Amino acid sequence: MILDRLKERFKLTGRQLIYLAVAVLSIMLILTLNSFESDEEEPEISETIPTVSSEYAQELKLQLEEIISKIDGVGDVTVMLTIESSASYVYTTDIEKDELETKSETVIIGNKEALIERIENPQVSGVLVVCTGGDRAVIQEQVIKAVSTVLDIPSNKVYVAKSN
Repeated sequence: MILDRLKERFKLTGRQLIYLAVAVLSIMLILTLNSFESDEEEPEISETIPTVSSEYAQELKLQLEEIISKIDGVGDVTVMLTIESSASYVYTTDIEKDELETKSETVIIGNKEALIERIENPQVSGVLVVCTGGDRAVIQEQVIKAVSTVLDIPSNKVYVAKSN
């Protein structure tokens, strides 16, 4: 029925029709087998980066709150950080040099895991400091200088406000 219609419509011989059927079934089989592959084979880098970023931001926030609270006249402190991006991995590469060309490949160890050379922490793009003494200009200036120095960000990215 369907095979006869395909044969007539596309003017196929019996042998060509068999080849076409085998090709279609092979493609379907490959697609089906690919859907059964487990996700465990690929490294789960995307899940670890946010954890590293959030842990880094939380640790940085706590350190800033502790050090700023020690400045005379500041009082109770709450810090909020704005993070520009997430942490990123820098992978170790193996470089092969010939007379004519240089070839660079990421070093893979174990089961599809890239060897991590270092983790680059995310950049802080802004800081809000709310403190008891935040209404005094002298305190604001000291806090802004401290935060911009510690984080190596411009002073216009730091805002100090008085808490109530």
